[in-house]
Amino acid sequence: MRFMKNKTAMAIALLGLLPIIVIIVVFSLGGGKAAMAPFSPDAQRKIMEDYTDKLNNRNADIIFYKRDPEGPSNLKARRINALNDQGLDLARYGSYDYHVLIINELDGSLRLSIEELQTVNKLLKEKNFRIVYLGSNFRQLVDNSIISDLPSEGTKSILTFYDKHGAKFSDSKFADDPIAMPIVGLDRNQEILYTAIEELANKDLFWN
Repeated sequence: MRFMKNKTAMAIALLGLLPIIVIIVVFSLGGGKAAMAPFSPDAQRKIMEDYTDKLNNRNADIIFYKRDPEGPSNLKARRINALNDQGLDLARYGSYDYHVLIINELDGSLRLSIEELQTVNKLLKEKNFRIVYLGSNFRQLVDNSIISDLPSEGTKSILTFYDKHGAKFSDSKFADDPIAMPIVGLDRNQEILYTAIEELANKDLFWN
């Protein structure tokens, strides 16, 4: 009789642990991604908007080069079509603490000239711009001293800037893996861009 009671108690305990076991197995099979219950579309948008508000509050001038600003609707950003003084209009945007230039070549439609790349290098070194590059043509960045070394094969994103001590900082693949991306239904290029926004919002290292 005692054996039967113990067996029953063990069975009840195992049933109680079953949901936890299932979650662990699903999480393991998914490589640690998307193991939690999915958020509703409205909740997903709200989470991404909260990330974006955090980025907006950093008082950074977010600049998309030759592309309309992309991302959540509450992202404060602007488009420029030229990297000269008139296009950048830094006098008008001088109240910002930081300038972030986003160069998006993910779809292959944007091609930078040697002159443009040289200007990007000057903005990086002389104007303390943070440069976000999304794409795969990293050789042009190395050849124009925007980054020092080629990242590993398959890289789709890099962030580079000079810190307050004058040391060059680069973070390759910083937006490649949308492990915490709160929005579903995006294509791969959109995932990288949204992840870049999220990373810029979250990493104090990028602003110190």
